[in-house]
Amino acid sequence: MFDRIIHRWLRIPYTLNVHYFCRPDNPKFTILLIHGLGTSWRTWKPLTQYLPKDAQVIAIDMLGFGNSPKPDWKSYNVHDQAASIAATLRRESITHLDIIIGHSMGSLAAVELAKKYPRLSRSLILCSPPIYQPKANEKIHHPEKILRALYGLINKHPRSSKRLLQFADRHNIWPDAGFKADKITAKSFLTALNTAIINQTTMADISQLKLPITILSGKLDPLIVERNLKKLAKEHKNITHCSMTMQGHEITDKYAERLSGIIKQHLTGELPLKSVRRIKRLKNSP
Repeated sequence: MFDRIIHRWLRIPYTLNVHYFCRPDNPKFTILLIHGLGTSWRTWKPLTQYLPKDAQVIAIDMLGFGNSPKPDWKSYNVHDQAASIAATLRRESITHLDIIIGHSMGSLAAVELAKKYPRLSRSLILCSPPIYQPKANEKIHHPEKILRALYGLINKHPRSSKRLLQFADRHNIWPDAGFKADKITAKSFLTALNTAIINQTTMADISQLKLPITILSGKLDPLIVERNLKKLAKEHKNITHCSMTMQGHEITDKYAERLSGIIKQHLTGELPLKSVRRIKRLKNSP
């Protein structure tokens, strides 16, 4: 009851569980890691060996997942997640970030966080972001229609979907090391799938951002729509899209190695890859 008074009626955001991968005494940089749907900070374990030693690197468990609070009345949309992440950063006395890195649904939360708090971070890196067209858009092409149909089927049969998620958790079928689906987390999963992914506004939201953004995705990822990512990079000078030929959705060692190069690029302030390629073409032209 007391919990509901504070967080539901007074609208004070929940604060989240955090894990520090690196915490030097005098960090030169600060990086925030946001995991995806149904997982936890453990998603980022493959990245550990590649993290810069002079950076403070903090990973959060999003609301409804990992060891963070799981209120049954929350919608778990990106607005809720951004509010809780911001409250957690205040608790940790972090006022500025050099990079926000999101994976999967965490990418959508990262975009919302940057939109809501435009002075918080210098740049964004979005890993395997499921960025889809608005639901009402009649021009949605075939792969996206299939994904929406699949998500609709999952939402239509919540009991069966919960059992399937719990089965995947018990038998370690899910490829992400941070995946957890007990009774409570499975409910958070299905709620967030509907509110944060199916009914997202990320295509419009990301267009409002002016900070440097790199999108990283794998050619073998069945959950992304590469056409949308290429469209964003083509239409916005601050957005670069990098594609990996033999990678899927999850953060593997190879994925983490490629991501570490992009992190270095953002921290050193080098030109985005899109600009570099354009310069090279101009130099080689007759």
